[in-house]
Amino acid sequence: MLAELISAVSLIPMLVYVKTRRSFAGFLGWTLFSIACLVKVPDYLSSADYYNTTIFFLAYVFFLYMSIRILMANSQTFVDVTAFSALAFIVYFPFAFTPLGDVLIDLTAFLTASLANLLGYGIAKDGANLCLNGKSVQIILACTAIESMALFTGATLGIRADISRKIKAFLISVPVIYVLNLFRNVFVTVSFAYNWFGDNSFYIAHNVISKIGSTMALVLIAYGVFKLLPELADLIYSLKDELAGGGR
Repeated sequence: MLAELISAVSLIPMLVYVKTRRSFAGFLGWTLFSIACLVKVPDYLSSADYYNTTIFFLAYVFFLYMSIRILMANSQTFVDVTAFSALAFIVYFPFAFTPLGDVLIDLTAFLTASLANLLGYGIAKDGANLCLNGKSVQIILACTAIESMALFTGATLGIRADISRKIKAFLISVPVIYVLNLFRNVFVTVSFAYNWFGDNSFYIAHNVISKIGSTMALVLIAYGVFKLLPELADLIYSLKDELAGGGR
């Protein structure tokens, strides 16, 4: 929860930066967010989730460097990236800090159990727990894909482009991510319940296979979004140039 609190605080200077283009506000916002990423690292490391450990440590380095670049070479590119990132935060935080999160967890557990039953696996829902073959898996907020959905909401709706293409990009990303995540939850639960991969079935299904599959799916979804919103791809390329010191 500390990481989420720091992220929430980082939103304030980010919004100030988008409104005023004051470089120190951008620097402060992204520095705070980088710290939030770093705070998550020990949690993932302690649970042997080396994938997320690596991702969040690299995110810490990346966002800290970006905050420094904002101080050195403030530009519209940084403002635009901060704008859609702030929108993503605004979408995410109500689920992190209000009962909306519990509603989403309950809905995800219900839909996961329903999908599993359609596929022939008799998963029973008990609150946020999915029960099968005498074992249970608890659905938490991270199991709802809200982080990825919030990111793609910000990226598709927060970019400067005509509204029809933004809506199309949203529809091929956010709902697809949620549906694919339901299949992921079914896979993890069934794998664990029936020991598909031996004694370490949950770890292999959740931390290895699902992470690889999720990454591949997000790459393909991002490709589709870029095809619909070349402005977003251009912004990413501009960000790369700015971070490399070659931007305007």
